[in-house]
Amino acid sequence: LGVRFAMNYIQAEDLQTNYICIGPVNKALNMLSVWADNNNTPSEAFYQHVGRLDDFLWVAEDGMKMQGYNGSQCWDTSFA
Repeated sequence: LGVRFAMNYIQAEDLQTNYICIGPVNKALNMLSVWADNNNTPSEAFYQHVGRLDDFLWVAEDGMKMQGYNGSQCWDTSFA
């Protein structure tokens, strides 16, 4: 029951954020959860997650980088 509740929450977040999630930590958690929920096989939702990895990861001249969050828009509007 608790696992199903968590998966419903993850699926709702995925749809609301278009699979970008709110940050890299729960991005990885959501992606792994979707994989595990589909009996450890890729699903359409898993591939949607994979397609959004470039929003957090990129290669610079000194190696691979990871952005902590996808922007400050929420903070900016909250304190405006």
